[in-house]
Amino acid sequence: MSEDKKGLDNTTITLMICTALFFDALQWLLGWIFMGWLASIFAGLTFYTWFKIRGMSFMKPKRLSVFGGSFIVELIPVVGDILPTWTAAITYLALDSKIKKVVPALGIMKK
Repeated sequence: MSEDKKGLDNTTITLMICTALFFDALQWLLGWIFMGWLASIFAGLTFYTWFKIRGMSFMKPKRLSVFGGSFIVELIPVVGDILPTWTAAITYLALDSKIKKVVPALGIMKK
């Protein structure tokens, strides 16, 4: 993948957040028959692959803790079905990467 295609653009961020909302709604619906954990596994694999394709690594402590923490919370039977943790985690990770790309371009943080 070329260097200019790496990272997240606005369209990708919007699609990721919408997909996270879909997975949270699906998990809530499947939670009624105690199958919400299944949606959580598919969501984790989907977002992990999506971020890796876009060139984002999860070997940084903050990213690993946010993504891993949301995955663990989603696997808890009742709590994971109610809380929209995928939406919160993906929104945080996507916007965090976007802010780190925009702030140096604006020249706000100079050494």
